[in-house]
Order: sequence, then C-alpha cells, then structure tokens
Amino acid sequence: MVTKLKVRKLIHVMQVVCVLCFSACATKPPKATVSEDGKNAEQFVKSLGLSVSSVDEALLKAEKAIQEDKLDLAQLYYVEAYQLEPNNAILLKRMTDFYTLIKNYALAELSLTLLIKLQPNNLEVLEQYGLLQLKQRKYEQAKSNLAQVISKVQSWRSYNGLGIIADLQGDQYNAKIYFNKADNLNPNSAELLNNLGFAYYSENKYKEAEGYYLKALAVEPDYKRTLYNLALLQANLRNYDLAYSGFCKVSNNAEANNNVGYIAMLKGDYPIAKKYLQTAIQASPEFYKKANDNLIRLEQYVENIR
Repeated sequence: MVTKLKVRKLIHVMQVVCVLCFSACATKPPKATVSEDGKNAEQFVKSLGLSVSSVDEALLKAEKAIQEDKLDLAQLYYVEAYQLEPNNAILLKRMTDFYTLIKNYALAELSLTLLIKLQPNNLEVLEQYGLLQLKQRKYEQAKSNLAQVISKVQSWRSYNGLGIIADLQGDQYNAKIYFNKADNLNPNSAELLNNLGFAYYSENKYKEAEGYYLKALAVEPDYKRTLYNLALLQANLRNYDLAYSGFCKVSNNAEANNNVGYIAMLKGDYPIAKKYLQTAIQASPEFYKKANDNLIRLEQYVENIR
C-alpha cells in the first residue's frame, strides 16, 4: 500500500506539471494531451479502479478525498478531470483553491493563468491572482492586479492585500489608509484590526497598536496572529512576564521562553534574557540548539561590553 501511494504521488506531480505547464504556455487551452509516460500513468490509475467518467464525478471524489485528508488522491482526481475538460472554469477554480490550500503556489498560479484566459474580465479571478502573488512575494505584480480590481469595484480583500504590501514595503501611511478602507467595507474583522495594529506597531506607536490588537481579540479571542503580535508588543515594552504568557497561548513553553529571551537580549536586558534562554534549553531538547545559539550570542555581547 505504501509503495502504491508513493508511486501515485509521483504520477500525480508528473501529470500536473506536464499538462498544466503545456497548457499555460499555449495561446489557448488545448484539448487534453498526455505524453507516453502520461498514458502509462493513466493505465496505472485505471488498474487501481480510480478513473472517472466525468468532471462532476471527479470533483465530488476530490472533495471527499480532501475531507478525508487524502490529498494525493484528490490531486489525482483533479488531473483526471482536467484531462477530460481542460476548459472547465469551475474545475480550474477548484484546482486553484486546492493548490493554494496545500501551498503549492506554482501550480495554483498555473491553474489561475488558465482561468484568466477563459475569463479575462472576471475581477474575482484577478483578485485571487493578486492575493496569490502576495503569498508568493511578487509584490509589484500583486499590487498591479489588486489596484486594477479596486479601480472597478470596492473590495475589502484587495484593499487588505494592498495594505499588507504597503506595510511590508515600509509605507505605513498608505497601509493604514488601505486597511481602514477595508475595515469600512468589512467591519469587525479580526484580521483587519490585527493588520491595522501591526501597521501602528511598525511605526513604534505601541499604544495605538495595542488598542487595535485588543479590538481584534474582542472579535475573535483565539486569533493566533493577534495573540502573537500582542505578545511581541509586550516584549518590546519590556513587559516580559506578559509577553511570556502571550507567547504560551500560541506556542510551547520552550519556544515562548526563547522568544522572550531573544527580545530581551536585543533590548539589552541581559540577565533577564539569560534566564529565559536557559529555561528554554532546559524545557525542550529540540529547542536546545536555537536557544543555546542565542545564549552564546548573549554571552558574547556581555563579554564585549565589559
């Protein structure tokens, strides 16, 4: 069984790359075409009794496989469906969502490229493309596509994406403008309130940042990004006990101690840093190297200032 799964995974990847790359480079999506290796793979699929007769059947089986966490099997069904109907927009959308889910952004982008060729005026598809490019750190391309979307329709997701890009590029002024526009369109979103808080945090405006973080947690108390960011803020304010408690909500004891110790070291609070880093080393063998490296750096800092 294990051997078959390994072979199946290899076949899936091979088919997806061959079929989608060929299609993405074409002027128009072609009819399903497979190489000799692809035909052999198809025969192997049939021998396992996993072939499908329609796109609808493939999508249903793929969805069931995803729910059962059988992602390799889901990938096979999508490839089978694509070979049946390469111009099916619903299929390409599902494939985009699937590959984004498993963080295979290259194949998600290929699926989206095909979808855009079929639906060049679909702003939802263009927005999804821009947000995918943001995940890929293709910031200028993402900015261009998201700006094109908001030039034609008001979308909180596009404004949020543009805000993230501006924040990452050190433009907190425009980041806050974009986040506020997104917040007006989608109020009481923990994600947006967190992003606004982080924009203020990036400007060292900790009081304002804390206010937005607390608003985000009032909406969604277990929102991990905000819990982490609030702990980070407390550490930078030298509220180390509060920071440690916050980090413990989103990570294990060793990682929380290492985080606090590292920030305390950067702040010049060496005795406090040493205490937390030593505790991290004692708490978890797997964290020994990371925390120990930080402790060595700390000792070097202390030695240099004597």
